[in-house]
Amino acid sequence: MLDRLGARAAELGTDRRRALTDLHLTGSAALSGLDALWSGTCVGTLDGRLSTATLTVAQLETADPAPQEAVAAALAEILAPAPETADGRGHRRLVRRFEAPAGPVVVALEQTPGWQLGGGQSVPLLSAKAHLPLPPPLAGVLLVELTTPDVDHWADGYAPLLVAVLCSVRFGAADAQDAPTGPAADSGPVASGVTGPGTSGTDPFGTVLV
Repeated sequence: MLDRLGARAAELGTDRRRALTDLHLTGSAALSGLDALWSGTCVGTLDGRLSTATLTVAQLETADPAPQEAVAAALAEILAPAPETADGRGHRRLVRRFEAPAGPVVVALEQTPGWQLGGGQSVPLLSAKAHLPLPPPLAGVLLVELTTPDVDHWADGYAPLLVAVLCSVRFGAADAQDAPTGPAADSGPVASGVTGPGTSGTDPFGTVLV
């Protein structure tokens, strides 16, 4: 924690440093309980404004190996949002799919109330959960989740970053019996069914969340 805080650690008293360390220990324990493989937080600037995001990688277990295409189709159906009711209520989840070199990726994007502040206020969080089925003989799904309170930075900042992470994934030759091969496997992400307002060259999901 002292290494992470750097010079700012000197501004904190012993009690506050201990409380901050305990908070991170609690978060690490929670991630371990969710079978997280890796998690990290970045704080920086985008377009001259402070911006932060968390990236977490986990593996979801499945009973038996299955073709990547079949798993991706099932995920798209499971993650599809429920239709809105007559009073306009419904789940504001957007589901997109694109082809990465390691296989099909199904991404679910949604906003949640997020952090609760005083006075009944909250900071909404954007969550992008990317599901990459593992190729047989492996069983399971690789889950890469990016969460940020800076929703305005999604299209030009975090969406391309998430795609770059997913396109960097490779499976060993012995494990990739069902992974795509040939020219298509070496190309960049190809968005599926992304049209209309909000489509841009930097956001392969073509999403506008408000």
